[in-house]
Amino acid sequence: MDSLTSANRFMSGFFFGAVIATAIMVLLSIGAEVSPLVARLHAPEQVIATAVISLLIADTKPLLYKTVWSERRSSFILDEDLSATLRGRTFGIPAGVMIGILVQNVLLS
Repeated sequence: MDSLTSANRFMSGFFFGAVIATAIMVLLSIGAEVSPLVARLHAPEQVIATAVISLLIADTKPLLYKTVWSERRSSFILDEDLSATLRGRTFGIPAGVMIGILVQNVLLS
């Protein structure tokens, strides 16, 4: 196992999860002005919705490659690399939610 490859996968997953969560958080805040359904969401509900949607978007494919589609993935991708990617994306989502809250408070208010 190459620890540098796993570390790179973790960090790329972390930034990917953070970007996805930030984008969803900002889109939900902009959507609150347009859609009455999204406008009814309070702040904690918006954070939970952002986290759930981000988890579904970011973690679905690596999780499926690790479990169900293990025979479909490339032989060059190791289980350790997939685990590092999943951990990075999962840890990046709370960071992205916090960045999204900052963006909402600073730029959109």
